Amino acid sequence: MSAWDAYLATSGRTPAQSAADVAPPGAAADPAAARAVMVAHLEEEGALGPGPVRDALLVLPREVLMPQAYVRRSASGETPPRWDLLDWAAVQDRPELLGLLYGGASVLVQHDGEPLLGRARGSRSGASITSMFTVMGLTAELLEELDLRPGHRVLDVGTGAGVTAAVACQVCGDRGWTIPPTSWG
Repeated sequence: MSAWDAYLATSGRTPAQSAADVAPPGAAADPAAARAVMVAHLEEEGALGPGPVRDALLVLPREVLMPQAYVRRSASGETPPRWDLLDWAAVQDRPELLGLLYGGASVLVQHDGEPLLGRARGSRSGASITSMFTVMGLTAELLEELDLRPGHRVLDVGTGAGVTAAVACQVCGDRGWTIPPTSWG
């Protein structure tokens, strides 16, 4: 079972329900509102408390860190699977993309091992998603557990989309950061 299928099974959603259908209230066109709703939801879940991680999540624009993401358009088990790459640069994609970025589920960022830079928005068919950003609740809990503070040194291996690294950098400052060159491989 894929990560997407597992998410659907636990969320009660169907693939036909787009991320815009479950976008946080107030997130349709306002990234700051979407961040605030996401943070409030993480607090309600107990994944996040007051402090520097919460403050960082309120200011970091995920739509800048992940300006593109995939949404599955086919039903579970449909062959071949169909995916749409949404792009922040396309105004019509923004409400749905905000729903993906701030809705709490994993964000699908790479299809079939493609380069992450220079992709054209639009549909893809076949293959599979080969990279995703982890569910935000898990990331928030991890960062909270680390008890990051200004001045701490952080080594990030395998930065992926860079969101976790960006939160840690926002908390710790821009000195003492090490991201191995192979992370963006």
